[in-house]
Amino acid sequence: MPSRGQHWKRGGLVDGTVVADDIDMFVSAVQVGTGSAQTFNHGLSGVPSITFLSVINFGANVAVDVVEGTHTATDCVVTATSGVKYQILAIA
Repeated sequence: MPSRGQHWKRGGLVDGTVVADDIDMFVSAVQVGTGSAQTFNHGLSGVPSITFLSVINFGANVAVDVVEGTHTATDCVVTATSGVKYQILAIA
C-alpha cells in the first residue's frame, strides 16, 4: 500500500499472479475544506479514470457540501465546506 499522499503502481507481483496492465493509484493525505476549490497533485500517469471521495469528519457543520471538480493530468480538484475533512482515492 502507498503511504498517504503517494501514488502506487501495482503489477508484476513476485508470484506472477498479476498480468494485466499496471494500475496507477493515488491516496491523498487528509484534506481540510476551505469552501473554495482546492487542487493537489496526484502524481498519476494521466487524468484519473475513477475517483472515490470520503468525508472523514464533518466538523461543526450541519450542512456539508463536497464537490469534485474536473480533475486534470496533474491535479485533483475538490471543493468542500470549510472545516470538513476528506480524502480522495484516484485511479488512472
